[in-house]
Amino acid sequence: MQRNGSNLRECTLLFDVWLVTHLTSRLLDDHLRPLGLTGDEFGLYSLIHSVEPIAPGQVSRLTGMAQTTVSGMVRRLAARGHLVQVPNPQDARSRLLRLSDDGRHVTEEAAGVLVTILPRLHGALASGPDAVRTALADLDSALRGLTDVAPRPYAAPAVENDDGPPHVTYGGPRLSEAQEAEVRMFIDWLRTRDRKPPQLTSDDLR
Repeated sequence: MQRNGSNLRECTLLFDVWLVTHLTSRLLDDHLRPLGLTGDEFGLYSLIHSVEPIAPGQVSRLTGMAQTTVSGMVRRLAARGHLVQVPNPQDARSRLLRLSDDGRHVTEEAAGVLVTILPRLHGALASGPDAVRTALADLDSALRGLTDVAPRPYAAPAVENDDGPPHVTYGGPRLSEAQEAEVRMFIDWLRTRDRKPPQLTSDDLR
């Protein structure tokens, strides 16, 4: 029986997401391998870094990962000395997770690696990174509603009008497209770093 790619034209949004998920994992894994991290692990490092202290149960609620998956990843991070587990004052059966100094160092080092990738990715997008992230936030919200997962702990960037006044002025030499993309990525990182942490409930700390 002859097979070809014609049937792929009728694939659904879910298949699109499946492909993008694996392509993203490939990109992250390839670039983070020298640091001994996978893309999934770096995502967990980044989440803990952003909202620590955080309970394993909250990690599961925010990401949709199975609790057994979270537990396995937590054990790996702890075995590397990258994680500190402290008593949970609201639930004696649970622990709160923080990155150790070494864990923070690895997270920052990995983020530095991704800084070199993002300008190339942004430059390859037809509609620009902010528009893509806004569309992904819409998909994220829909999937969370269908799977009964907690809301995303941060908001997608607003798509700004290019004709509006700039928020940051720069009087130096003209930047290349890659440099502009890197500056935008750094601004986005600053927004994430300085954003107000989400308010945690007693359920989140279990």
